[in-house]
Amino acid sequence: MKRLLLIVLVAVGLVAAAFIAPLLLEDPGHVVIDIGQWRIEMSLLALAGAVLLVWIVFSLVSLLLRLPARTIRRARELRSRRQLENGFLALTEGDWQQAEHSLQKSLRYRGSTAGYLAAARAAQGRGDRDSRDRMLALADTRFGRRHFVTGLARARLLIGEGRIEEAVPVLEESHLRKPRHTGVLRLLLESYQELGRWRDIRLLTPALRRAGVVDRERAEGLAALAGSRELESAADVEHLEQCWKELGRKHQQQRDVVLAYARRSSELGRTTVAGRALAGYLKKQLDDELLRAYADVGEDGRAERIGHLERWLEEQPGHGGLLLSLGLLYLDDRQYDKARSCLEEAVRKQPGSEGYAALGRVLDHAGKLEAAAQCYRNALRLRSGRGAEPLPPPSTA
Repeated sequence: MKRLLLIVLVAVGLVAAAFIAPLLLEDPGHVVIDIGQWRIEMSLLALAGAVLLVWIVFSLVSLLLRLPARTIRRARELRSRRQLENGFLALTEGDWQQAEHSLQKSLRYRGSTAGYLAAARAAQGRGDRDSRDRMLALADTRFGRRHFVTGLARARLLIGEGRIEEAVPVLEESHLRKPRHTGVLRLLLESYQELGRWRDIRLLTPALRRAGVVDRERAEGLAALAGSRELESAADVEHLEQCWKELGRKHQQQRDVVLAYARRSSELGRTTVAGRALAGYLKKQLDDELLRAYADVGEDGRAERIGHLERWLEEQPGHGGLLLSLGLLYLDDRQYDKARSCLEEAVRKQPGSEGYAALGRVLDHAGKLEAAAQCYRNALRLRSGRGAEPLPPPSTA
């Protein structure tokens, strides 16, 4: 910028001289300077030349006088940059002591936010928290970008120490300042996951999507996962119902959310509510895991659930999951003949350890000890990853 200004001034001076020079040649002017008993007479052109000569001499003398100091300052700047680079290289290598030593040398001459933050990281690597906090304080300001960057660096360092609960408030403050900053959002998501703060994850999901951290499909999956974990960790019925209402109708229709709500309701003794929630989903789409949960919600409403499964089986005969769940309900209701019929067909359609174990109980109750033992062996074989052996025909069992 200074060079450009000097070039402009020189150009203006040359243009002015081109216009004034002819006038001065015609009439050079006359200048008289009285100093005490002395009188100096000269032309205006000579005076201008003298002033210019004095200025040039003064500038050269000033340059020569400042040259040593400028040379020393440039040498110190070069040494500081070299020490800063060495510090960053040592920091990358994980040599914390060398990194801090080089960075401290550089910062003695000229402080910089990047240098202070790097020195804080090196101090943490050595386990010196006091030095780390001092470097962070030097890097920080009350407002502006430096304050934001320092806060983000502080949060990263706290997370690196495992002090995630202390890092979260710092990250939340940074998120309020820059709602779409991807680095802050990713750290917040990781911290919430580590702490099991599923409600906060669910509330953070829209911001993650707006910032482009996750796409729409991933955001929906993340919200469903967070909602499911939130329901599973509900401390009591009131908390569970509050979480369920906050999820909204859209999430209340998602498979994993419904399953988590039903299971937690059943654990809290609300079997009717659990059965109703599962039935609402199963009426639209049959799912083996939800069918199994529907059969296992508890004793209350068992007859109603048996009726639902029987109707669905009429609509979709031969469905393995329906047969297994209905057989288990028949077994719990001590309808052994119906249970045996459903379970035998279930293990033929869809062999599984649970189906064989339940069928073994039915056969054991009927006195078919050999067939029951075969079922128990098949259950064990399937649990260990081996195939099931064929059962004896029903007539000889």
